[in-house]
Amino acid sequence: MALKLKIKKTLLKRKVEGVTKEGYYGRVITNGTKSFEDIVKQSTHGSTLDYREAELACKMMIDGIADSIKQGYIVDLGVLGKLYPAVNGKWDENADNLQLADMKPKVNYKAGDDIAAAVKGASLSWTTEAETDENTVSDDENTGGNGGGNNNPPSGELEG
Repeated sequence: MALKLKIKKTLLKRKVEGVTKEGYYGRVITNGTKSFEDIVKQSTHGSTLDYREAELACKMMIDGIADSIKQGYIVDLGVLGKLYPAVNGKWDENADNLQLADMKPKVNYKAGDDIAAAVKGASLSWTTEAETDENTVSDDENTGGNGGGNNNPPSGELEG
Protein backbone atom coordinates (compact mmCIF):
# COMPACT_ATOMS: atom_id res chain seq x y z
CA MET A 1 0.00 0.00 0.00
CA ALA A 2 1.45 3.37 -1.02
CA LEU A 3 1.85 6.14 1.52
CA LYS A 4 -0.63 9.00 1.16
CA LEU A 5 0.23 12.35 2.69
CA LYS A 6 -2.20 15.20 3.31
CA ILE A 7 -0.69 18.69 3.00
CA LYS A 8 -1.92 21.84 4.74
CA LYS A 9 -1.17 25.34 3.45
CA THR A 10 0.37 27.01 6.52
CA LEU A 11 0.99 30.73 7.09
CA LEU A 12 4.59 31.78 7.74
CA LYS A 13 5.77 35.34 8.35
CA ARG A 14 9.39 36.02 7.27
CA LYS A 15 11.61 39.04 7.04
CA VAL A 16 12.68 39.57 3.44
CA GLU A 17 15.12 42.45 2.97
CA GLY A 18 14.04 43.95 6.33
CA VAL A 19 10.32 43.80 5.54
CA THR A 20 7.98 41.30 7.25
CA LYS A 21 6.01 39.44 4.60
CA GLU A 22 3.33 36.79 4.88
CA GLY A 23 3.62 33.66 2.82
CA TYR A 24 2.70 30.01 2.94
CA TYR A 25 4.42 26.65 2.96
CA GLY A 26 3.12 23.11 2.85
CA ARG A 27 3.06 21.09 6.08
CA VAL A 28 2.26 17.39 6.36
CA ILE A 29 -0.79 16.53 8.44
CA THR A 30 0.01 13.17 10.00
CA ASN A 31 -2.25 10.28 10.91
CA GLY A 32 -1.66 10.94 14.61
CA THR A 33 0.90 9.54 17.00
CA LYS A 34 1.70 5.95 17.95
CA SER A 35 3.10 5.50 21.44
CA PHE A 36 6.14 3.38 22.17
CA GLU A 37 3.92 0.91 24.04
CA ASP A 38 1.48 0.69 21.10
CA ILE A 39 4.33 -0.12 18.72
CA VAL A 40 5.82 -2.73 21.06
CA LYS A 41 2.41 -4.41 21.49
CA GLN A 42 1.82 -4.36 17.71
CA SER A 43 5.30 -5.74 17.03
CA THR A 44 5.00 -8.63 19.51
CA HIS A 45 1.40 -9.58 18.65
CA GLY A 46 1.24 -13.28 17.87
CA SER A 47 4.67 -13.84 19.39
CA THR A 48 5.65 -15.84 22.45
CA LEU A 49 7.60 -12.78 23.62
CA ASP A 50 5.65 -10.71 26.15
CA TYR A 51 5.43 -7.07 25.10
CA ARG A 52 6.87 -5.96 28.48
CA GLU A 53 10.04 -7.98 27.86
CA ALA A 54 10.38 -6.48 24.39
CA GLU A 55 9.73 -3.02 25.82
CA LEU A 56 12.51 -3.45 28.39
CA ALA A 57 14.95 -4.69 25.73
CA CYS A 58 14.07 -1.77 23.45
CA LYS A 59 14.50 0.77 26.24
CA MET A 60 17.91 -0.69 27.08
CA MET A 61 18.89 -0.40 23.41
CA ILE A 62 17.61 3.19 23.25
CA ASP A 63 19.79 4.06 26.25
CA GLY A 64 22.79 2.63 24.34
CA ILE A 65 21.87 4.62 21.23
CA ALA A 66 21.60 7.85 23.24
CA ASP A 67 24.97 7.20 24.93
CA SER A 68 26.63 6.54 21.55
CA ILE A 69 25.28 9.76 20.01
CA LYS A 70 26.45 11.71 23.09
CA GLN A 71 29.94 10.30 22.47
CA GLY A 72 29.92 11.57 18.86
CA TYR A 73 29.22 8.29 17.05
CA ILE A 74 27.01 7.77 14.02
CA VAL A 75 24.34 5.27 15.04
CA ASP A 76 23.17 2.85 12.35
CA LEU A 77 19.60 1.76 13.12
CA GLY A 78 19.37 -0.73 10.26
CA VAL A 79 16.19 -0.35 8.19
CA LEU A 80 15.23 2.77 10.18
CA GLY A 81 18.30 4.70 9.02
CA LYS A 82 21.06 6.59 10.83
CA LEU A 83 21.32 9.21 13.56
CA TYR A 84 24.42 11.39 13.56
CA PRO A 85 25.84 14.56 15.05
CA ALA A 86 25.79 17.53 12.68
CA VAL A 87 25.73 21.34 12.60
CA ASN A 88 23.62 24.07 11.01
CA GLY A 89 25.60 26.98 9.69
CA LYS A 90 25.92 29.51 6.93
CA TRP A 91 27.43 28.86 3.51
CA ASP A 92 30.27 31.06 2.29
CA GLU A 93 32.45 30.97 -0.81
CA ASN A 94 35.51 31.57 1.36
CA ALA A 95 36.32 28.93 4.01
CA ASP A 96 38.13 31.56 6.11
CA ASN A 97 34.80 33.39 6.62
CA LEU A 98 33.27 30.42 8.46
CA GLN A 99 33.12 30.93 12.22
CA LEU A 100 32.48 28.35 14.94
CA ALA A 101 30.17 30.88 16.63
CA ASP A 102 27.83 30.56 13.62
CA MET A 103 27.60 26.76 13.92
CA LYS A 104 24.66 25.24 15.81
CA PRO A 105 25.10 21.59 16.84
CA LYS A 106 22.17 19.22 16.28
CA VAL A 107 21.34 15.59 15.55
CA ASN A 108 20.42 14.60 11.99
CA TYR A 109 18.38 11.62 10.91
CA LYS A 110 18.86 9.97 7.53
CA ALA A 111 16.08 7.53 6.71
CA GLY A 112 16.92 4.01 5.55
CA ASP A 113 16.45 3.28 1.85
CA ASP A 114 13.06 1.55 2.28
CA ILE A 115 11.58 4.34 4.42
CA ALA A 116 13.04 7.07 2.19
CA ALA A 117 11.58 5.39 -0.91
CA ALA A 118 8.13 5.10 0.71
CA VAL A 119 8.09 8.78 1.67
CA LYS A 120 9.52 10.00 -1.65
CA GLY A 121 6.98 7.88 -3.52
CA ALA A 122 4.04 9.11 -1.43
CA SER A 123 1.01 10.53 -3.17
CA LEU A 124 0.19 14.09 -2.05
CA SER A 125 -3.17 15.78 -1.68
CA TRP A 126 -4.44 18.91 0.03
CA THR A 127 -6.08 18.34 3.37
CA THR A 128 -9.62 19.35 4.23
CA GLU A 129 -10.35 21.52 7.28
CA ALA A 130 -12.00 18.54 9.04
CA GLU A 131 -8.90 16.37 8.52
CA THR A 132 -6.66 19.21 9.64
CA ASP A 133 -8.61 19.74 12.87
CA GLU A 134 -8.62 16.01 13.58
CA ASN A 135 -4.89 15.35 13.08
CA THR A 136 -3.06 18.63 13.62
CA VAL A 137 -0.30 18.60 16.20
CA SER A 138 0.63 21.72 18.12
CA ASP A 139 3.15 24.07 16.54
CA ASP A 140 5.54 23.18 19.40
CA GLU A 141 5.70 19.60 18.11
CA ASN A 142 6.48 20.81 14.58
CA THR A 143 9.40 23.04 15.49
CA GLY A 144 11.65 20.45 17.09
CA GLY A 145 14.69 18.80 15.58
CA ASN A 146 14.25 17.35 12.18
CA GLY A 147 15.92 15.17 9.75
CA GLY A 148 13.95 13.25 7.21
CA GLY A 149 10.30 14.24 7.58
CA ASN A 150 10.39 17.98 7.45
CA ASN A 151 7.41 19.49 9.24
CA ASN A 152 9.45 22.59 9.91
CA PRO A 153 9.07 25.80 7.94
CA PRO A 154 11.98 26.59 5.64
CA SER A 155 14.74 28.33 7.59
CA GLY A 156 17.09 29.43 4.83
CA GLU A 157 20.01 27.81 6.64
CA LEU A 158 22.10 24.98 5.32
CA GLU A 159 22.33 21.70 7.17
CA GLY A 160 25.37 19.50 7.25
